[in-house]
Amino acid sequence: MECDKWSPFSERIDLSQVKTDFHERGYIRVDGFLSSNEVDQIYEQLKRYRSEVVHRLPPGDVFYEDKINENSIIRLERMHTHDNFFTELASSSVFNGLIDHLIGESCKPDNVQWFSKPPGAKETPPHQDGKYFMHCKAVTLWLALDDVDEETGCMYYVPYSHKLGLLEHCKTDVIGFSQALVEYPDNMKSSEVKQEVQAGSLLGHHAYMVHRAGNNRSTTRWRPALGLTYWAKSVYEDEELMKEKQQYQQSLNQKLIESDRL
Repeated sequence: MECDKWSPFSERIDLSQVKTDFHERGYIRVDGFLSSNEVDQIYEQLKRYRSEVVHRLPPGDVFYEDKINENSIIRLERMHTHDNFFTELASSSVFNGLIDHLIGESCKPDNVQWFSKPPGAKETPPHQDGKYFMHCKAVTLWLALDDVDEETGCMYYVPYSHKLGLLEHCKTDVIGFSQALVEYPDNMKSSEVKQEVQAGSLLGHHAYMVHRAGNNRSTTRWRPALGLTYWAKSVYEDEELMKEKQQYQQSLNQKLIESDRL
């Protein structure tokens, strides 16, 4: 795989600064993390994945804006379990190992996702990933595959919110984002930091970081991004938690199938 030849994260970042940013404000930002050539290679693999893999994915691993339109994919899940390139990418030294330094535990890839955010796509409501994970020993990396700005629905972080612990959430009808904060108070709205980034830039956040993404107001531009989630290996030893997580996912998928949304 080509990504095996890419330089490791240790040569792409100031690890000391990244660790400081993560622990103090709850998120990291590395502009120009990947080169344009590396981003192009991921794009080529995504095109192949869509043509060769998507048609055989199980319910819950592909989400459509319009179920009968195969070109309206808005999200792909667990790509590393279906394709060697994305398995290798998540396991490569480009990303793998970074989260170990951030949370102080040995970690492994738990998910590789693709978010397309097409023109007109709805906003992603304020939430914490830890609500879905059911634990906080995890970090989500978010890799921009194209330039992202306010118009196309960039990310917003609320600095230091990871120190608040898990906040109360409620269910939503947003496909792929079934949970949102019950309250998003004015002090969070006023302190959120807009993350307009260029293709190849890397964001990453604590499981309790409050974040959201705007709607895509553009009529022509998509906002593609790759998400890579890493969990502490110790989490997988908690059989009760893993069982509860699986049951929740199965229940969620079943409801989406019944409502004809998967």
